[in-house]
Amino acid sequence: MPGGANRVSLFEAQQNFQTYGACDQRGRRFVRPPADDESLDPGWRPIDPTTDSFEDRESKALRPWPDDRSILCWWLPSFWGYPEEPEPDVPQRVVIDVGALHSERELHGLLKQQLGFPSFYGMNWAAFWDAITGLVEMPNELRFTHWAELELRAPQAAAALRRQLTRYEDASQGFKVVYDK
Repeated sequence: MPGGANRVSLFEAQQNFQTYGACDQRGRRFVRPPADDESLDPGWRPIDPTTDSFEDRESKALRPWPDDRSILCWWLPSFWGYPEEPEPDVPQRVVIDVGALHSERELHGLLKQQLGFPSFYGMNWAAFWDAITGLVEMPNELRFTHWAELELRAPQAAAALRRQLTRYEDASQGFKVVYDK
């Protein structure tokens, strides 16, 4: 950060060192060549502001200092940078009990909940297709229990869901849907 305790930012200090051999003009008189036991990390490189990301010190959501300080080295692959989005924890198999449902709307609500659809899910078959093909990570197996009851209570909804999932099954490698009576 510019203006901190060191007066110049690390980025500015690196540029100054490349230009005249010290972090700033005042420090030039204290510079000496490195000792034999002060070798540079072979992967070291100067900060590149176009690719290296650092926390915003003004933010209220600063992370605590890590126990392993090596992750603070921007040139290493372990650099903490900005936190990454966590990978979704997708179960290999999802079982959905549809036996108590009475309507297409209830079915969409249950699918939204069980498959982790976003809050803006449109509760229709076009939105269902969009969700399973681009918004959520689908499990390898989707199993419905009490399917025969759904077919009795909401036959059009059951048929529409089966069409969508058959289409998805045909287009997706490794996906399987099971309808338990």
